[in-house]
Amino acid sequence: MSSFGAIMVSFPGAAHRQFGKQIYTTLIPFGVMERFLMVDDDVQRKLNKRRVKSIANYILMGIKDGNLCFLSAITATCRGPIQYNEATNQLSIDISTQMSVNDGQHRFAGVKMALDTMRRKVDTSQGQQRLEYSEKLKKLEDMAIPVVIFGNLTKVMEQQLFHDLNLLANKPTKSVSLKFDNSDLYNAMAKELKNENEWLIRFGIETERTSLSERNRELMVLSTLRNMISFIISGTDKDSNAVLTLENYNTWKTDVSELIDKLFSVLPEDCNDRSRYIIGLAATIQGIGKYINYLINKENLSDEKLSGLKKVDWKHTNPHWNGAGGTFDPVKERIVFGGTGGGVNGIYMKLIEINGPSI
Repeated sequence: MSSFGAIMVSFPGAAHRQFGKQIYTTLIPFGVMERFLMVDDDVQRKLNKRRVKSIANYILMGIKDGNLCFLSAITATCRGPIQYNEATNQLSIDISTQMSVNDGQHRFAGVKMALDTMRRKVDTSQGQQRLEYSEKLKKLEDMAIPVVIFGNLTKVMEQQLFHDLNLLANKPTKSVSLKFDNSDLYNAMAKELKNENEWLIRFGIETERTSLSERNRELMVLSTLRNMISFIISGTDKDSNAVLTLENYNTWKTDVSELIDKLFSVLPEDCNDRSRYIIGLAATIQGIGKYINYLINKENLSDEKLSGLKKVDWKHTNPHWNGAGGTFDPVKERIVFGGTGGGVNGIYMKLIEINGPSI
């Protein structure tokens, strides 16, 4: 394909120009990504291994039926000649050419880890299970990721490209991200319950902001509701043991909705007044969720035990809360939590202390 006798590999694509630079778009299958893409430390930040593992798990989850998973385009610089045939819309690259990843190194590494994980499962399994893993591996290898390729940039240009792609982007807030995320089961449940549970509809769930002022009468933001549900079900906001699954999702959703009904039936009617009560604070809501999990697993939860929360004084002025992961600010006349994690555990432990080992 090349007049110079080089071995060229072709992909379907398109050619464009951006600010005087040649730019190409194509799709590269997962199975051949490693042959063409590489990461140059001089034009990239340090790889976050935890993030890579998270992306790999996300990809592996994506090959299951019914899951909604997507990977956005990788941006790379081609350090060699590119040929483009306008008649056939074919992009041809020398097989020995390396393309330096400028944006998407964690996606690239995540794909590699997912492939390696599935290859190990194929190698270490037998019989029907080996066939199933082999089919999943083929499905992964046949998948493709969009790649935007800049032709022959200098290293200085590559560094600027990394800067512009990563530092000029406006990252959405956590609540906005969760608003559009349907892959996380806890988030899916939070979004459904905020529209179905009468108490949550009454008090309101904010889906755009990351925090709420005292004047705002919505009870909590979406991310807080998501974490509260996770605490109720798994005892944490991470659920690394996958307590919630697709199989038990509907059962847990019904149970959580009923627990929310019982909870808010014993809390003050104006519990969303953050100037008066600590209930509308993220740490408190999640701490209550963790406490409910404790009652479920340690105290054989009953309506009578949960109704014990009715006798709790939730006002900022209650001295019980001073030191429960937060401190009383005499100027603001309210409890202030220095960190959500400490506040969650502080509220959780204080509720056990106030109500005793069994309520």
